[in-house]
Amino acid sequence: MLSIDQIITHMEREIAQDRLEGRREELRQLQYAAGILMRAAEGAGDKDSARRFRLVASQAANVHEELGD
Repeated sequence: MLSIDQIITHMEREIAQDRLEGRREELRQLQYAAGILMRAAEGAGDKDSARRFRLVASQAANVHEELGD
């Protein structure tokens, strides 16, 4: 079974790759996915996982902004 650690590690790798390749749309999608997972964790009462997904969503948003238009 896939763990939250594995999901977050994968998302962080994708963010780094998207930054290198300038893939803004993929960053937006990662931000959205992390937000959904954050809300799921919040709904389950898992504050630690929610915080971790919030950080991933922020990373994706920051890189998206960094890449500009």
